[in-house]
Amino acid sequence: MNSRLSLLSIEEIQTGLNKEFQHLEPELSGYRLLEDKMPSTYLADLENRLSVKFPEDFRQLISEFNFGNLVIGPIGFGSSCLYTDELLKLNTQVQWWGHGARPASLIMVANSDPFAIILDVCGGHMLAMDAELGYERATRIARSFDAFFIGLGTAILLRNQTEKKEEMAQAIADAVGSKDIGFWYFLTR
Repeated sequence: MNSRLSLLSIEEIQTGLNKEFQHLEPELSGYRLLEDKMPSTYLADLENRLSVKFPEDFRQLISEFNFGNLVIGPIGFGSSCLYTDELLKLNTQVQWWGHGARPASLIMVANSDPFAIILDVCGGHMLAMDAELGYERATRIARSFDAFFIGLGTAILLRNQTEKKEEMAQAIADAVGSKDIGFWYFLTR
């Protein structure tokens, strides 16, 4: 695996997920990146309710695709719901941050075992948080939501095409601006 791995585009991720999972529907759904325009009023209402301003790349992707019913590999964004409802629940009811008020610039956008996927709305970067360690020890896994999503799709769709999982993880980590190869190795195994 070349350390200059070319990450897949959103369109290539969509095509790859369709190829892998379309034939399993309707018995198994939620594994494809389906287009579904979300009204901007839904996002504005959610921003108001969470007292945040979403980064533009996050806003654009979740406005164009159905993240409310999307799982890619071990990362679940939502299951059979409106993604804005899922985000509201994750950031008001789940209390991934522990006690007290939610950290003002952080929102949970997805979940897996053992990681919660956190977006820093001020800096735009993505963090992986181990629930046992707390958000204070979360590590940066991508420079932006867009980079995270492209890295995630690339890792899941291409992981079976190489035996060199650590090299692939390092190449993705480098390409997306991660400070944590462990997270990407978790996805490529």
